[in-house]
Amino acid sequence: MSDLVHQVTVDHSERRSALLDAVRRTGAFQVRMARLATGDYLIGNDVLIERKSVADLAASLVDGRLFPQVARLAHSGYRSLLLIEGSATTSIPDVHPHSLEGALVSITAMWRVPVLHSSDAEQSARMLHFLADQVRGPHERVLRRFDQKPKRLASRKLFLLQGLPGVGPALAQRLLDHFGTIERVFTADASALGEVRGVGPRKAARIRELVL
Repeated sequence: MSDLVHQVTVDHSERRSALLDAVRRTGAFQVRMARLATGDYLIGNDVLIERKSVADLAASLVDGRLFPQVARLAHSGYRSLLLIEGSATTSIPDVHPHSLEGALVSITAMWRVPVLHSSDAEQSARMLHFLADQVRGPHERVLRRFDQKPKRLASRKLFLLQGLPGVGPALAQRLLDHFGTIERVFTADASALGEVRGVGPRKAARIRELVL
């Protein structure tokens, strides 16, 4: 790791977190507290990180917050990451391990948001330091924000929807027309999905199984 001092903006929700204390102890960051629209840690003006403990991940999956949060990360305009902190073997009541695994696969494959794992706050802080060095290394290499929306955004949305079970180009278009956004498709329950022509109960259940 380099001796550069990096700027990190931290959301107020993290003000009492062990990770913030660990980040400060590295001596590698100039910390600024602010209210972030999404995410918990913004390195420079480049990389946005949402931090969750394994328990947080499970709770947000159960109460339906997880995929809307991931959607906001994916559309933030930053290079976005989800950092999962804690043991992957932690037992979470009422949540089957396969549900968590499926959620992480969806986040990576469907939303294109990389997922990092750390064992504790100290390792998370080291990861943030490595990330900061990557985006502002000895040659001042920077991963810049998108200044404008990617070209052919509508085509990319349809491509993502066609990754759902049994969804071809025509059905992808109907889903997008019906719900308006990809986020609403991914967070819709089975009955709402069933309102779209071509989505029967079985297909709706398969879609819900994938995104959960």
